[in-house]
Amino acid sequence: MGARRGPRRGERGPVRLGIIGMGYTGQQQLLAAAAVDGLEPVVATDADPGRLQRLPAGVGAAATWEQILADGAVDAVTVCLPHTAHEEVVLAALAAGKHVLVEKPLAIDLAGAERLAAAAAAADRVVMVEMTHRFYPPMRAARALVESGRLGALYAVEDRIVQYVWPGLLPDWMFRRCEAGGGVALTNGVHMLDRMAWLCGQPLTFVAGRAGWSHGLGDIEDTAAMLLTLADGTPASLLASWALVPDGERGRPQAPAAAPGGKGAPVLRGAMDDELTLYGAGGTLRVWSWRGWAFEPADGPRQEHAGYPAGMERAARVRLAMAAALGEFAAAVHEGRAASPDAGDILEVQRLLDQFYRDAGCGR
Repeated sequence: MGARRGPRRGERGPVRLGIIGMGYTGQQQLLAAAAVDGLEPVVATDADPGRLQRLPAGVGAAATWEQILADGAVDAVTVCLPHTAHEEVVLAALAAGKHVLVEKPLAIDLAGAERLAAAAAAADRVVMVEMTHRFYPPMRAARALVESGRLGALYAVEDRIVQYVWPGLLPDWMFRRCEAGGGVALTNGVHMLDRMAWLCGQPLTFVAGRAGWSHGLGDIEDTAAMLLTLADGTPASLLASWALVPDGERGRPQAPAAAPGGKGAPVLRGAMDDELTLYGAGGTLRVWSWRGWAFEPADGPRQEHAGYPAGMERAARVRLAMAAALGEFAAAVHEGRAASPDAGDILEVQRLLDQFYRDAGCGR
């Protein structure tokens, strides 16, 4: 991979960022960027002009993403578009000499991901995939504990994310295979596979997969189960699901978030019931991206950690992780190094997902 150049106006200047796509993710990134030193959003675009009417001072509106790529004042872009658009826009951005932050997954399918990873490796630019889960404070604290050796040798890993949804909660394109590339396995599973391997410090190998279509959410799978192994042979399992909330439940107030690891913790509708658990000879480590983490030593009392200030809303917790990811991207540009994770890292995850879809018979 070649050396990467920093912002055009010098290493000390901020990375001038264009935001391509102002749906939920683009809006949250714009808010999160305010907390990132060395990064300056300067322009945004969206197919819906209404989303560009209330941009903050200093952030201009572009009619198209091509206009942003042609702007010599823009050093980097963040691509927050439906999966099917990632490949075209990222390749065009690299051709225009921009550094690129792209939302997960890298591309709509493995072939596209391979093309993007190859282009990223050949480019003299930073290409980073925005994997928010790596940057949640509980995940980073848990990784430090694993690296300390306190957990000991692993003997099993489990990951679960159940997201409670209803029509209108997620964008419609996520339920159309032609635009999303897949369902919950691709949209949420990409995070889960990445965080499992990253937290354990080992690559994963796919063993078997099964998919379900219980809720009739378009032509994509709403449930995915995978059996995998770590490089050392440790068994690992994954369960991802979009669970449809009945009509009568949607109007009810949400239950408050429980303390980390609380037994019988209430589930937030529209939120995610998630738990990544690592079982080791020295104890059990449980991690919840949006709540905290807990360590249960084999020879001592349970240790719980909130991970966030009391009362912080979930949207603010998401922005906190996004800001950390944006900070890594800006630092990589300034320091002339690869960002973590880069396209090559997430290509390995998409290879696992491709194996899942073929094994589960999902018609990709």
